[in-house]
Amino acid sequence: MKVAVVGAGIVGLSAARFIAGRGHAVTVFEQFPLFHDRGSSHGRTRIVRKAYPSRFWTGLMTEAYSMWAELEAECGSPLVTECGLLYFGHQDSPRIQEGVDSLASLGVPHEVLPPPHCAEKLSGLQLAPDEVGIFTPEAGYVRADLALQATHSLALAKGATFVHDVADPYELAKEFDIVVLATGAWVNRLVPDLAAVPTRQTFAYVRTPIIGAVWIDDTTLAYGFPSDELGAKIGAHEHGPITNPDELGIPHAPHLGQIRETLRSRFGVDDPVLQEVTTCIYTSTSDEMFRMGWITDQIAFVSSCSGHGFKLGPWVGRKLADIVEGGAIPEEFQ
Repeated sequence: MKVAVVGAGIVGLSAARFIAGRGHAVTVFEQFPLFHDRGSSHGRTRIVRKAYPSRFWTGLMTEAYSMWAELEAECGSPLVTECGLLYFGHQDSPRIQEGVDSLASLGVPHEVLPPPHCAEKLSGLQLAPDEVGIFTPEAGYVRADLALQATHSLALAKGATFVHDVADPYELAKEFDIVVLATGAWVNRLVPDLAAVPTRQTFAYVRTPIIGAVWIDDTTLAYGFPSDELGAKIGAHEHGPITNPDELGIPHAPHLGQIRETLRSRFGVDDPVLQEVTTCIYTSTSDEMFRMGWITDQIAFVSSCSGHGFKLGPWVGRKLADIVEGGAIPEEFQ
């Protein structure tokens, strides 16, 4: 089959890799230069993990997590640093309790740690006596920039071609057997009544050394990474302002306030100095589930969104290859 993929973020590139790998003729259309910083896939790092405060997502990530190792093996380069994940918050939090239950029921290795032991996993972390941390060793971060480049190279090696142009899916459907839309924050313009809302998220780096695991604060949903040469990356998961993806984003002041307060209250940084402040886009649904479907019998779409998308990029790409070849769309994402 001749297949057009619209969008070259992690999902579009992964779809091209798998569809071309099955012997189909794939052309990828991207309106911006490859590896641009306008959407949701750019930046240096993304968290990868098995642990979620939900049995559904934990089960899905248990299946998807190993695909990063498969990508590393196929491209021949290290992409993932497995430093573990520390998810911390009040011991009675519903997300904490459901997370522990999900991990236990699915057999995912984990520890529930009191505050002193949490500080051993994440330097400088300050927790209250009634807080706990869930540590999962099968987690860490992927070098997002290198993962995009590697996936692009593999798609090329399997025969995919790339076109830098704005694409009309209905026009493409006249030339291609199947068109796959993986357009991120632009998906609403192409898929009627999808109701996926693009918001502008903010993250920054701080030079104060933070060593150990990647982490998520259950109370505020702030998240962060151990220090690298740029510093320690910290972001705000709480949805920012609704945004027009065609416009260049500016950092959201309340997010910057949350990042600074997290550094003060959780890591004892009295006067945090933020640098490399930038934005990315979430495209979120009301239930934070992905959406997949068919607009016509030739045009399929995916919105892998709500902050989950990058870590599941290879899994979604493989699922799109299945769908192109007649496979079913997961019921949860319809």
